[in-house]
Amino acid sequence: MTVAVKPTTKEIGYLLNRAARRWNTLFMDRLQKAGVTDIRPAFGAVLVPLFEQDGIRLGQLAQQAGLSKQTVTNIAGRIEDLGYLVRRPDPEDGRAVRVYLTAKGRALERTVGEALAEMEAVTAGLARGLDLDAVAAWLDDLGGQGGGAG
Repeated sequence: MTVAVKPTTKEIGYLLNRAARRWNTLFMDRLQKAGVTDIRPAFGAVLVPLFEQDGIRLGQLAQQAGLSKQTVTNIAGRIEDLGYLVRRPDPEDGRAVRVYLTAKGRALERTVGEALAEMEAVTAGLARGLDLDAVAAWLDDLGGQGGGAG
């Protein structure tokens, strides 16, 4: 005897993965059209928090991204090599490192914002009456950032 599983429960992981890959492809296409060809989707774990609050400690970035400090340090190094950010010792704790956007990083923030505005239009067009705020809250909870079961 097989147990019937609702398609949404059975396929949700696959659908989320497929949607994330498609989102990244569409987003990267928009960045490339704007002349940004050296950014990778993984860089968002470091860049997005910096766009919101510059000068964050690497440990805070890792915690926000749900990644190891080593992974975030590696990503930050790659982004720094591209000239979008700089790492400096934390003046309050010599063992800690803070990350700051450069002028090139601030210019990237504007380009990313424009690309995200285009992606918002694409998303809204596909929403079919869904409450996108509710979807975003659900995804936030599922990702462990919200107050839900994460």
